[in-house]
Amino acid sequence: MSWGVSWIFLSITWGLSFLFMKVGLHSFEPIQIAFLRIAFGAIAMFLVLIFTRQKLSRDKRLWFHSLVVGIFLCSIPYTLICTAETRISSALASIFNACMPFFTVLIAPLMVKSDRPTPKRIVGLIISFLGVLTVFGVWNGNLTGDLFGSLLVITATLCYAFGSGYTKKYLTGKVGIVEQSTMQLIAGSAVMIPFIFFTPWRTQDLAIRPVLSVLVLGVVGTGVAYLWMNIIYRDAGPTIGSTVTYALPLVATTAGILGLHEKVTLNEIVGALIILSGLSLTQNWRIKRSA
Repeated sequence: MSWGVSWIFLSITWGLSFLFMKVGLHSFEPIQIAFLRIAFGAIAMFLVLIFTRQKLSRDKRLWFHSLVVGIFLCSIPYTLICTAETRISSALASIFNACMPFFTVLIAPLMVKSDRPTPKRIVGLIISFLGVLTVFGVWNGNLTGDLFGSLLVITATLCYAFGSGYTKKYLTGKVGIVEQSTMQLIAGSAVMIPFIFFTPWRTQDLAIRPVLSVLVLGVVGTGVAYLWMNIIYRDAGPTIGSTVTYALPLVATTAGILGLHEKVTLNEIVGALIILSGLSLTQNWRIKRSA
């Protein structure tokens, strides 16, 4: 599968994940949704690994790097975003999630020496920051939405940015795509097990719709999605990979309005457009060619 097709599928799948998380909250706690989506994703990818007759690496260094990536690309951000969606709409969560390339540009030079910020990128970062302020509606004195919930999503994007750079530096090209995805998800779910034991399950609230939402979120939105993501990282690079977040607000906002009857304010729409326009200036659109 080409990276372009993977990009389209990943944009749609991750865009809809904000709706699935919101629905899942009717029956599960945020940390439970995060754990289940990673665990279901790990199971799905392990089955793919068996079907394709591949084996997991026994290299301890690769497992350590997979653990770091699993924590920063799965465990922490998924929990933060699910928690945020108890306070803000899925549409607003997706808008702040689009800040990931913003942090990627800031963090990338720390991990890849050749990726230095240019004047054009700096201008893009400033424009994007103004977009964030627009979404918050700072001119009103009273911020739009819930500040804490919004900051949780922004913190999650910071984790994504670090995890993406770490993946590029320590895992990409050193292990197969399916194997890499499976190892990340296994490690990411395993590290959450101790926390799950201390979180009570709301068995009385279990319903078909939330359960199916979390199942799809795990198998497709996490397992298969990570396969697509790693294909993009391998064939086009992490910078192009981070642009997937550009499409998420459109997909998530449409799904939130149609599926959850959420309302989106004018400043959120304008702010999202400003953020995306600024982020477009930060990107190096040259595509890495596979050997």
